[in-house]
Amino acid sequence: MVLKTALLFAAASILTAQQSAEPYPLAAGNYWVYQGRNVDPSMTYAQGRLLPPQTKKINFRCKITKVVYRKGLKSPAITAAAFDNFPTRSGEVILLNVNSRMLYVVDYREASDAPRILRRVRNPRDDLADLLRETPMISMPLAPGKHWAAAIEEWSVLRREHTSLRGVRGAEAAANLEGFILETGSNTNNTKLDFVPGVGITRVFAESLFPRGDPNHWEFDVKLVEVHLEPPGATAH
Repeated sequence: MVLKTALLFAAASILTAQQSAEPYPLAAGNYWVYQGRNVDPSMTYAQGRLLPPQTKKINFRCKITKVVYRKGLKSPAITAAAFDNFPTRSGEVILLNVNSRMLYVVDYREASDAPRILRRVRNPRDDLADLLRETPMISMPLAPGKHWAAAIEEWSVLRREHTSLRGVRGAEAAANLEGFILETGSNTNNTKLDFVPGVGITRVFAESLFPRGDPNHWEFDVKLVEVHLEPPGATAH
């Protein structure tokens, strides 16, 4: 009984330390490689012919190109990282880490928007209200049953996941870290994320609300196959 109690305490201590660290390792040069498949819905040609759903293999890399920090006594601590790609998006985004607890994905349309957003993050007088009004993708600490929402979007934690890093190159040292499966939905699709604090997103599965077999159904399913993490703060700007 004493040994069992000690093991449970050790496991809880590891989890607490893991979740108290930076949830997403934001350092310039960090990258994550994903592989999987994309199922496109049916398409109708001009002649009226229906092209059946197409399944394509996909392979892409998400890399952090720049990181900036806000450090102020009267404002929350914020780290902003510019990604050249992101597993839940198509194209460039900025990820905002607020107080090491809330992670927001900020989309932008023009390349010139990224430097402007990063300058705003550096300015402690800018409350970033327009950027932080959406629902955060991650709300730490994570635990099964937890949910958070803003406006109409809601995220929830379905369960813990112990195999999120199995077979991932570059993650051998972190292979025993505990992950979580998160879920969100909208009026068009559902999305599930496997997330490991300290490593990042290890899987994305999204599908339309149209049932499989419907010509309008689509799916997106990718898994992390390689990760490279620089030492924290090694390339701060």
